[in-house]
Amino acid sequence: MRRTLPLAVWLLLALAGCGGSGGHSSSSGTSYSFVTPPLNSTRIYSETIFDNANNTINVGVSDTVTTVNPDGSYITLSEDPSHPTVIVNGTDYSILTETISLNNSGQETSYVYTAADASIVTCTYEPHGSGPDFPVSVGEMWTLAYTFACGTQAPLTYSQDGTVVDAESVTVPAGTYSALKLESTLIWTDLAGTTRTQTITNWRDVNTLTSVKQEISIAYSGTIPTSGYAVSREILLQSSS
Repeated sequence: MRRTLPLAVWLLLALAGCGGSGGHSSSSGTSYSFVTPPLNSTRIYSETIFDNANNTINVGVSDTVTTVNPDGSYITLSEDPSHPTVIVNGTDYSILTETISLNNSGQETSYVYTAADASIVTCTYEPHGSGPDFPVSVGEMWTLAYTFACGTQAPLTYSQDGTVVDAESVTVPAGTYSALKLESTLIWTDLAGTTRTQTITNWRDVNTLTSVKQEISIAYSGTIPTSGYAVSREILLQSSS
């Protein structure tokens, strides 16, 4: 299972510098910049998923920074340390162990994992995955289009529209943060013809723009999956070190 992340993320007017696929509208006020996380730092998240049959699925992930580059880009090892198998209604929600590359705005550019047949699979985003280019200010909006491809599969096209709504206090298991609240809509159609529309609210610590909380609802159209599928997700920062 992929996080809606970096996972996450994963984890939202249009901002400049989106590789020609986006734009920005300026806003006055405080400007918030992304801070590359320190080498060897670790963030642990819990994720609660509700599926179409009202099942509750609980998984977790740790993200450890293994490389920091001079330009502020970095690499993380993302995994569930206990490596459980979580299958509900025929869908595997288990967290893959992934080596993830991110740019200096914390947007994913690629990740690598080992498939069940022991082959190494590389997945890439062009120009990068979801989220705005930083710095941002409250009131700014962004649009983004990108492609995503894994191994030899045909690339998928994603589109995102988002707004930096406000700065507010939010409490999660890791503590209470002053956080930017970002709201966005992310849409894509997979190779089976299923269109997913994700409505995402993401809270990011104002000091680092690290994600501390995400709430995601997912609507489906086109070819509806025949096995279980997630309709909402909540991702909470449990601890950071």
